[in-house]
Parts: sequence; C-alpha cells; structure tokens
Amino acid sequence: MIKKLPQFPIERLSEILNRPKNFKLLERIPLTYNEQRWPLQLSKSVGDDLPIIILDVETTGLSVINESIIELAMVKAKYSPSEKRIVSILDVMSMYEDPGKPIPSFITELTGITDKIVQGKHIDDILIANWLDDYPLIVAHNAQFDRPFFEKRFNSLTNYRWACSATGIDWQTLGFQGRKLEYLLLQLGWFYEGHRAITDSLALTWLLYSLPQSVENLLYEANCKTVLIRAIGAPFNVKEQLKKRGYRWHNSAVNKYWWREINEQVLSEEKIFLDNLYDCGSKYADYDYKDATERFKI
Repeated sequence: MIKKLPQFPIERLSEILNRPKNFKLLERIPLTYNEQRWPLQLSKSVGDDLPIIILDVETTGLSVINESIIELAMVKAKYSPSEKRIVSILDVMSMYEDPGKPIPSFITELTGITDKIVQGKHIDDILIANWLDDYPLIVAHNAQFDRPFFEKRFNSLTNYRWACSATGIDWQTLGFQGRKLEYLLLQLGWFYEGHRAITDSLALTWLLYSLPQSVENLLYEANCKTVLIRAIGAPFNVKEQLKKRGYRWHNSAVNKYWWREINEQVLSEEKIFLDNLYDCGSKYADYDYKDATERFKI
C-alpha cells in the first residue's frame, strides 16, 4: 500500500532552532487538505482568463491497448495568458471505473486502489464532456501516457489542445535537475502523498501556481509547432549517437525506427545532424508536423 509519511519530530524543535541550516522544512500542499473547498481564487484576475484542465489518470497497467483507466481526476481552473499564471480553481473531480478485471497487485501497492473501491463504478461520460465544453487547454504531467488512455476511453473527445508539464517545460533552465512531479515540489518546499490521480492533479496545479515561470514556458511550448522525426533507414552503427541526441527506438510488428520530436524552429539543424551522421539521413527521414491538438496521440 501507499507508504505512510513519518510524523513531524516535534521533540527535535530545540535542535532545529539551534542548527537551522542543517534542516529543511517541508509543508503539505494546501490544495490537498481534506477541508479544502472550491472554487478557490489564487491570484487577482486581470480579465483575460482562459480555461485550463489539469488531468491525471490511474490505470491497470502501462499498455494503452490492453489496460484501462481506473481513476480519472481533473482540476478545472483559469489561467491568464498575459500574466502567465494560474488565477483560480473552479472545481475538482475524481471518478473511479471498474475495469472488468482484477487490478494487478503492483497497481494496488502503488496507488492504494483496490477491486473493492472500483467495483461497479463507472465514469460519467456526459459529465466529462460538460467539463470540457469550453474547449480548455488540457495539461498532464505525462501527456504521452495520459492522452492515449483518455482518448481510448472517451473517443469522441479527441480534438482538444494538450500540453505536457514534464516535457513541455525546460526544468533545467529553471534550476531543477529532474522533472518528476514529487521532486519538483520537494525542491520548492512542498510535499504530498502521490500516486493517486486526484492528489497528483492538485499537486501539479500547485506547482504551476507556485512557479509562474513554468506556466510561461508551458504556454510557449503549447503554442509552438513540433516535428516528429522518424530516422528511417538509420544504420545500426549510429544507434548510440541517436540515443545521445534524444532519439527513442520504436519497435512494432509493422515497422522499426528511431524517432524524436523537436520544435519546428530547429528542424534545419536536425537535418544537418542526420546528414552528417549517415548518408542522405535527412532525405530518407519522415517528418510529421504537429500542433497541440495532435501531440501525444497514439
């Protein structure tokens, strides 16, 4: 089951006061308090607020083909495109769904979600569609995972703009050495009990609110066009160079290739890299241009 956090060592308060440089204080994210109510105004509105959904799913496994959603959580919020910040949280929802098969034990260990919790439960399709009727930007911390599962389950809700807070924000430039949600918040002095869709989505909302630069970065990336490059015909002996460059291996029964998704603005540079790596590399490569409505699909 989910690991319990240790109690705060009140008996060591005098020690902390005497040696404050040797300790670091972590505070629970306020949005995750049980008594929190919605709506919640986070900052002053300047009148240009737009809708945003922060979304997370828990599933029975990693394969979108073979596995299913068991929990869907969404935070309905507003953001200011001019101020580059989260302005308010309008509502929060979490729903369970019975996958029709036993939940693997490792999923229960990770999330705490049991067969008993989801038994007979069903996500309300009409409610989900109503939550998205103002065409919000949908943000997930691993959109490459969440979007395919969401669109498999709700196959009429596939035309929305998606952004990924893990890959769509330059966390290194912002001073972080990783991009895991828990790590990012710990570095800012916050903690939460993760691996539940509702808690993770609230934690991501708090991260974006606490670090306005991340919102600015995310909105910029969401509005850019990207290019999915498939390095068709790349010889075996260049695989290490491709991996170092950020390419990933696609291995299916139909085709196999190295691929990478980049900002359209640096495509010319990437073509030069491929040509220098192997003969006619850019000529034989395949290019798939995408915007926020097309990224992270299956």
